[in-house]
Amino acid sequence: MKRVKQLIVITLCLLLNITTVFASTKTIERTEENEYGVNKHWNITNSNKQNIKKTPYVNANEKVYDYADILSEEEEKEVYEKINKFIKETHIDMVFVSIDMPYYNDKQNEDYAADFYDYNDFGIDFEHYSGILLLRNKYSSDPYFDMYTFGDAQLYFNQTRYDDILDTIYEYFYQDNNYPKGLEIFINKCKKYYDSGYASNYKYSYIDENGYIHQNYHVPYLACGIGASVITLITMLILVRKNKMVRKAITANEYLDKGSIKYTQSMDQFVRSHTTHYTVSSSSGGGSHGGSSGGGHSSGGGRHG
Repeated sequence: MKRVKQLIVITLCLLLNITTVFASTKTIERTEENEYGVNKHWNITNSNKQNIKKTPYVNANEKVYDYADILSEEEEKEVYEKINKFIKETHIDMVFVSIDMPYYNDKQNEDYAADFYDYNDFGIDFEHYSGILLLRNKYSSDPYFDMYTFGDAQLYFNQTRYDDILDTIYEYFYQDNNYPKGLEIFINKCKKYYDSGYASNYKYSYIDENGYIHQNYHVPYLACGIGASVITLITMLILVRKNKMVRKAITANEYLDKGSIKYTQSMDQFVRSHTTHYTVSSSSGGGSHGGSSGGGHSSGGGRHG
C-alpha cells in the first residue's frame, strides 16, 4: 500500500512538472476583474480592448506556445531549456509561438505577434520589456515566419542581422523540415549577436519608455573645432617655414615658362542639383513600429515558405 502511495505521489509530481513546462496551448480567461491580463503599463482603451480580448492570455513562464502542434513534447522540452538558458545569460526574454492562422497580408502576422508579446507578461522583469518573439504561421496556403524584437533587444538587430538569422533557419522551417534544429540555430545566432553588442547603426541609440528607438548622436563640436584649429595652425607654420627658403622673384616674368603657356577661353556652367528622398516601408523589417498597445517593436521582414 505504501508503495502504491509513493507511485501516486511520483506520478502527480511528474504531471505537475509537465504542466509547468508544457501547458503551451492552455489559456487564461481575460476579464475586467484581472485587468484583462495586461500587467504592463499599456493603457486599455476602446480602440485596443478587442485586440486584448482576442489575444491568448498565457503563462509567460512557459516560453513555447505550440498551437500548430509542430513539436513533440520532448522537442518542446529541449527548446524550452535552450530558451531559458538564453534568457539567463542575456536578461532578454525569448518566446516561440506556432499558429495555423489564415491571413491576407504580412501585417496580420506582425499584429498577432506584437499583441501576443505586449498583452502577456513577457519581458516584464527586464528593462523596457526587452525580448524576442519568433512566430511560425503554418497556414497551408502561405506558411510564414518572422522574428520580432521588443525593448532593448531591438538595438542588437539591424536588417543585416535579421536577414542572416531568418535566411539561415529558412531551410529548417521550409515544408516542416526540421523545426528543432532551426530553433536551436535561431537561439544560438541571437546569442551570438547579443555577445557582439549593439548593431552598428544603433551604437548611439536608446529605447524610450514605450519601446521606440531613438538616435542619440553626441558630436563633440568643441573638440572638433579645437582639433581643426590646431591642424590649420601647424599647416600654416609649415608653409611659412618652406616659403622662407624660396628666393624672392624680382619680376613676374621670372615665374613664367613662356614656351609652355597657351591662353584659352573657359566658361563654368552650372548644370543642376538634385536630391533624392525616400521612405523605407516598415513591412521590410528593421526600424521601430507600433502595435495596438502603443508600444514599439522591430521585425525582420518575414519569410514565406
